Amino acid sequence: MFFGDSLTDAGTYGVRYTTMPGESWAQMVDADGENFAVGGATVAQMSTQLDDFFASEATVDPGALVTVFIGTNDVLADTPLTSVTDAADAALDQISRLLDAGAQQVLVFTLFDLAHTPAFTSEESRARIHERTVAYNDRLLDGLAERFDGDGRVGVFDTFGILGDVVADPTAYGFTHGAGEDACADGPAVGFCDSDGLVAPGADRDYVFAGGVHLTTGTNELLADAVRQRVEELWGVSM
Repeated sequence: MFFGDSLTDAGTYGVRYTTMPGESWAQMVDADGENFAVGGATVAQMSTQLDDFFASEATVDPGALVTVFIGTNDVLADTPLTSVTDAADAALDQISRLLDAGAQQVLVFTLFDLAHTPAFTSEESRARIHERTVAYNDRLLDGLAERFDGDGRVGVFDTFGILGDVVADPTAYGFTHGAGEDACADGPAVGFCDSDGLVAPGADRDYVFAGGVHLTTGTNELLADAVRQRVEELWGVSM
């Protein structure tokens, strides 16, 4: 069961925010899993995603993996920094709702550093978005420790660290293009592209980023593998 924004969306609006026909990492992890993620969603709108779920189900299947990957659009918004930390607190409230409804395996994603993406080209803009990303992650992690310390139902997925390592040495992970480079020919002006819209043949696997702040098929595959590994590590479940 997946909650989040365009980075998790399996095609709510008929497209996936990646290098299509590639899939989102969530589809790769569990093609049959319920996916409530919607492109453009903020943390506030995640509550609507939960409302949609609870409209038909009173409780969460205790055997279901539940992922929460949200906050990107709050970080991207032109709002005060306090709004970013408030969003992290709101995400924690939604996690509590899931636990109260019976969830036993909630994997909470940190945000990757949006300053690495091709959406930001100036030093000033990269510094600003880095600060906002870190502020969100710090508040999220502090809040998880404060509210759910020692709670085996909640696990953290270190998206920030994983993609940080990839960007630091793309070739070690099979990529030839890293930070600031876009697999889509129209670059950050689009949120996705298909094979005809790639900057070069094979860019869906040679590049880390696509469509501004989104991820290529190759990066989604890497993320899916890391999620499976983390789930097995936390709860002994193979996916």
